[in-house]
Amino acid sequence: MNYTYYISSPLISGTQYGSKGFASPMKELNEQTVLVESCENKNDSYRQKTKYDDRVDGYFSTYDLGILLQNRDSCLEGKLDSDGDVDYYSFSYGQKSFYEKMGVGTEITIRLENIPEGSDYDLAVYDAKGNQIGIAKNNGNGGKELTLPDWDGSDRYTIRVENHGNGNGNVDAEEPYRIRIMEEKYQKQEKADGRQDYSSEIEKLHREQYDSLPEDERYTGTESVEGLLEKKSSGEILDKREEAYLKIFANLHDYERAAANGRLKNTLFPKMQEALEKAGIDVQGKEYAIEMDIYGKITVTGELSEEEKRKAADVLVEQFSDELWDCHMQASDYTTVEFNRIDAYREISSFLGKATGGQYSCDDISVDVNGNISGLPEKMCQLLNSQESNGRYEQLRDDILMLYDYGMDEFSSYKVRYEVAGTDIKIVNN
Repeated sequence: MNYTYYISSPLISGTQYGSKGFASPMKELNEQTVLVESCENKNDSYRQKTKYDDRVDGYFSTYDLGILLQNRDSCLEGKLDSDGDVDYYSFSYGQKSFYEKMGVGTEITIRLENIPEGSDYDLAVYDAKGNQIGIAKNNGNGGKELTLPDWDGSDRYTIRVENHGNGNGNVDAEEPYRIRIMEEKYQKQEKADGRQDYSSEIEKLHREQYDSLPEDERYTGTESVEGLLEKKSSGEILDKREEAYLKIFANLHDYERAAANGRLKNTLFPKMQEALEKAGIDVQGKEYAIEMDIYGKITVTGELSEEEKRKAADVLVEQFSDELWDCHMQASDYTTVEFNRIDAYREISSFLGKATGGQYSCDDISVDVNGNISGLPEKMCQLLNSQESNGRYEQLRDDILMLYDYGMDEFSSYKVRYEVAGTDIKIVNN
């Protein structure tokens, strides 16, 4: 039997919270499984990895790609829609520590298959620290693959798939790529030389990757990784050598923050300025600030008339709300835990606002010692508390339990803020 699940973004880690969590029986399936990426283009940041949407009934919301280990024929199918498009996926390997205690070694191979003819796709893997620990190489069968290093102590990984195009701008967006993850076990042998040093192994790997680059892709300039990231963050377009250098040596978190700031300056801000001018709002040379609360309301302050502020807020809400939120969160220096909590609160608030017409909010939610959710409409509570709810409700339940344990009051006043001065815009961290 084949099971097909649809996935979208972002991933909130499928951690179960204390005694209130429960393991979904469908997560133990050993059947062939096909995960299908949703085409919402919302998993193009490491903070926005994949989670399962509500189009399939079952226990799917907290999966990551670790489910592919259950059957060698299982795979993920995804699509890269344009040159430069990037997809991120989460992969957890919790069995690793158990096997190590049993003296069993494991070799994990991640394979990228079914790359559209003439296209240039890359697959790289980052560990929990954000360091790049593998770039897939051609395997002679039309695909690319890598084996996770045995010196990396992480059991949580981020998989990054990128489309470098085919040189003529044509991309076969209808042809899905496939990712397979395979596990081989072996009896570990005692090593006389002791444990491998993480830092030296990372340095060695990155140097080997750099040396293997074609000469026309090898950066020979004098800028440091930090200097190149600063250039990218300022909006400067890097050449392919500089980009290749960062893809090897830069930490994923630092690279993503720089990319978000660069995208803000080069793409998002010009589009916003154009839309505001088109709406009859003169913003040239003006200083103003944009604030958006966690519920999506936007407020504009600064050197604009009251009418212009109101119209500007309407334009930004209608056309740029999601981009403003996503760009700010991607560029922020929040930890993964902090990001997950903020994003979960926003997701729950948005859901309740739409599902109840604004009659219920996070303030109405209660959770008892057994993890049963109450305070919301009866039917909604039944779905949230049922082990037979669909993926959407399971994800909401996980988020509610996480936030209830932490405290929801922390997030109701959260805001993202941008400050504009003439032709410059900057993100202000909360």
